Amino acid sequence: MRPTTSEGSVDLSVTFPSIAGARGGAVGRLRFDVICLVGLSAWVVASRAPYLNTFDLMGKDGPLYVNALKLDASYDVPMPGNIGYVVLGKLANLVLPNPVTAFLAVNIGLTAVGTMFAYLFAALIVSRPLAAAAAFAMSCNAMIWWHGGVIASYPVWLAVLPAIGWFGLRYQRDRRLGDMIGASVALGLGMMLRPDLLAFGTPLWLGSMLLGRAPVKHWLIGGAILAAACVCWFFGTAWVLGGIDVYLERVRLKHEGDKAGFSVSARGLFEGLLRNGVKYVLFLAWGSLLVIPPFVWGFAKSFRLANWRELALAALWVGPSWYFSFLIFAGNAGLIFPFLPLLYLGAAIGLQQLAGERRAVVGLAVLALLGALQFTLTPLLPQRDQRDVILNVTFLRYSGAGLTERYNHNLDDFGVSPALADVRRQMERPEPIPVNPH
Repeated sequence: MRPTTSEGSVDLSVTFPSIAGARGGAVGRLRFDVICLVGLSAWVVASRAPYLNTFDLMGKDGPLYVNALKLDASYDVPMPGNIGYVVLGKLANLVLPNPVTAFLAVNIGLTAVGTMFAYLFAALIVSRPLAAAAAFAMSCNAMIWWHGGVIASYPVWLAVLPAIGWFGLRYQRDRRLGDMIGASVALGLGMMLRPDLLAFGTPLWLGSMLLGRAPVKHWLIGGAILAAACVCWFFGTAWVLGGIDVYLERVRLKHEGDKAGFSVSARGLFEGLLRNGVKYVLFLAWGSLLVIPPFVWGFAKSFRLANWRELALAALWVGPSWYFSFLIFAGNAGLIFPFLPLLYLGAAIGLQQLAGERRAVVGLAVLALLGALQFTLTPLLPQRDQRDVILNVTFLRYSGAGLTERYNHNLDDFGVSPALADVRRQMERPEPIPVNPH
């Protein structure tokens, strides 16, 4: 599953030797991997540390997560509860006395894990230098960077899905028991951190098992691991809330609330799909606009019948999150996280096909630099009218300035309508801001 350097379509099943591999064999590849993993994780921690804060309203759900550390009946984080994420925050709080900083440290750690697994997964497909450049560029994405400074559990997706993908693709190739256990443990831990990975991550796990032609024994072992994880998060959350019936009712209300907003079932196919699709694309474009063209080229060059297994895994990887985002509720920027590792990998393939490996590495380094400059230098606008508010809320808040200035508002806080027609009108003929939330 590695691109060739020839012209034309990319054969993802042909071995493509890496620079590290050619020079040092297995030992050289391992050494290169260790250097990359340590370097990427150190970069993530060092680049996020300046934005650590103690602002307990950083993120709309921040106060809910801080309160959830009590693990009592007042537990009110967004359902289905994210009990494992709260427990991680509680463990971090044992070392970092401020609960806000503790949760942010958890997010930085999850981002580092996600970046490392994004590299490992990409290194199964492209050369190691190219994989490292792709993972580094992804870590500089403004959306990913911003989520290291707010209390929100979306980095769980970034950490878990590449881990399942890495173990799963290795299992598909070699059918080793250790890789199957790794994929199952990754999904199990992910479900405890964010139970919605039962829907977002299980299809990828199932695809890896099916394409790897797993024997019955492996199905039983993997199923037992996932069942144990489900028991932990389900009954653990139910116990905290005061009973299974209470938990199920809270989950039902959350689901109905999402559907009642801008889902296709509530707003119709055109309005629901258009609104959700536009919002998702805007979130994606803010940090990845320049990454999309080489991704499209790389995807086009890889789209061939011989690669159907890899393309099927990619669809199972991102399909569930796209279904939720487009048809139910594209409510948060974190919904693009499942797609980002594949986006940057596809861009790496596209750049390699266009310019060769060395220039592709340079191109990804340039994308990383531009992403870092975007995050660190983007200012917030003075809010003189509704257009300024829309630009700040939709785009500019996802920046270092948004974190340092503690910008924590949504359109509703200003009385600004999120409807597409109203937003378009305000962009063309801005009106005064109806409400001042300060």
